[in-house]
Amino acid sequence: MKNLVMRKLSELSDKVASGNAKEWEKVRYAQALRILNNETDSGKWGKAFELLNVSMTARKSYVAKQGKIDGYFFYNGKRQPVEYKTNGGRVGNLYRMTKPENAFIVYSMDFTTRQTYKKDGTPRDTKHYTVAPIILKVSDFLAILEHCNATKVIGHADKGDDEIAIQGDSVKLAKCLSLYPIEFNPDIEYMPEDFEDLELW
Repeated sequence: MKNLVMRKLSELSDKVASGNAKEWEKVRYAQALRILNNETDSGKWGKAFELLNVSMTARKSYVAKQGKIDGYFFYNGKRQPVEYKTNGGRVGNLYRMTKPENAFIVYSMDFTTRQTYKKDGTPRDTKHYTVAPIILKVSDFLAILEHCNATKVIGHADKGDDEIAIQGDSVKLAKCLSLYPIEFNPDIEYMPEDFEDLELW
């Protein structure tokens, strides 16, 4: 995900520098830089991922506010809304959907396993996992999360801000999603049959 964000940012930077960027592309570039330069924002890579992973004709220049549509992709002759999620993003809104089989999500993972140690104090090797952006029906994504036991509750129930989130460092989830066959390309059109009879694990 981080490599994708930096590649997209570099492409946009070149376009801005050449003087060929549209006004909304200049704003998108400035917003992406502002987001990524915020050292206190733990969700900056996810925000930049949403902002930059769009079609060449998209006029998106800001990250969507909570509760608003994150973006669109081309599906069966129309523009279809899509959610963007990365790593350990919150997914309570997905569970609350009335028809998750008719909704879509773009998801990507990028993490390194935690450092652990053997009994003698010798550090074990860490491993890096990357899942390129994939597009799934929300119902399939939730099924995979359940199969991999890859959700957790964050926040505080007594304060009413508890929420279901993805376990963004789940090796089982990363391995499962790495087998999923449909990578996301914002510039191509997808059809209903693309998402039929898929083996999810």
